[in-house]
Amino acid sequence: MAESVSNGKSNGEMFRMHRLSNGLQIVAQPMPDFESVALSYYVRTGSRDELNPDLYGVSHFLEHMVFKGTQTLDWQQITLEFNKIGAELNAYTSHEATVFYARVLGEYMERAFELLSDMMYPRLQEDDFTTEKEVIINEIARSEDQPDNLAWHLMVRNYFDSNPLGHDVLGSRESIRDMRIEQMRNYWQQRYVANNLIFAIAGNFDWEKVVNLLETRCKDWRTGNAPRHVQHYEPQQASNHVVVDNNLKQQITLLAMPAVDMRDPGYYAALLGSTIFGAGEGSRLYWNIYQKGLVESVGSSLWALEGTGMFMIEANSTPENAPGVLKLLRSELDSLLEDGVHEDELRRAKDKWISNLVLSSESTFVRMRSLSSDWVTEGRLLSVEEEIERFEKVTTKDVMDAFHRFPMREKQVLTALGPLNEQELLA
Repeated sequence: MAESVSNGKSNGEMFRMHRLSNGLQIVAQPMPDFESVALSYYVRTGSRDELNPDLYGVSHFLEHMVFKGTQTLDWQQITLEFNKIGAELNAYTSHEATVFYARVLGEYMERAFELLSDMMYPRLQEDDFTTEKEVIINEIARSEDQPDNLAWHLMVRNYFDSNPLGHDVLGSRESIRDMRIEQMRNYWQQRYVANNLIFAIAGNFDWEKVVNLLETRCKDWRTGNAPRHVQHYEPQQASNHVVVDNNLKQQITLLAMPAVDMRDPGYYAALLGSTIFGAGEGSRLYWNIYQKGLVESVGSSLWALEGTGMFMIEANSTPENAPGVLKLLRSELDSLLEDGVHEDELRRAKDKWISNLVLSSESTFVRMRSLSSDWVTEGRLLSVEEEIERFEKVTTKDVMDAFHRFPMREKQVLTALGPLNEQELLA
């Protein structure tokens, strides 16, 4: 009955896949030498799917509401039942996904599955909805009180402009305050459908039992149309956005520019290029800016999404150093684009990524999370060995090709937060 398909090995174990008749996808990695099991429901919905401004923040708000009660359990019972099996329980919402997950001892897998499955059909009562609004609004306020978080949100908004990716996962005070419970129920009805869900599990479990549980519990879950509008995005032109806050003692500077998306053939090369340029100790930004005492922190990162991607450089410095630091950031980027990368630094970047892959593969939670993301990205599952091979194949030319295909200078978006105004920062 179970469609057991293997497309690679990780930790010596085959992957397993099965799709229910209603479209719910199951992805699994048995890890029998472990005592724990991690399981999750991945919902392919996030803030980029909130096309109506009245719904900004509804994906994250709905994540909260799922914990407020199901058709059979109230919020206290949900907490108690997970506590009874010693489960680690949580959820998160991003621009592209909402994920509910638990990690338990293998013997409690079935109970954890029943509880998580129950949560996919929340009660969504109006009194809970009204109370939780204040929780979300306070969360927005806390986020805005943290300068680094505020700068990040401003940067995303500036870069993506009117694109749905530009609005905050948390929403705004206005959108949350004005939202109606009927709007959330309609959003849940449209997006939380079986063919928009992935059930992922990794660790110590019996595959046939998992399939039987899902066939029994989830086969009658409704299907529906949950489209996502995916297209490549780049800013129309370079721009500067400087927010002055005289209460801050430091200047936060961010540069964002077009880069590869999550399915781009140059994705792994771009990851390695970002690592060489500014990912922690040993990177160019580390040696040429941080180690010279010019900043409190500096780094770069790649944010690859469906259909589009962004390369970001961030620095946090004193206002006195900020203009010089901004010049150095751009100078280092110019050097990378013009002079390329060297074999020795590419080797170090590969070793860093490969070590991280191997070490993280010893976590059932990390493997569970990778199963869903791999399925969304490639429609198949990737073993650790296959990912290592992809990193190993990258050449210095590949790295530069991945960067040179995008207008990283011509469409650079500057976002800054701190005491300096635009004229002072760009002096």
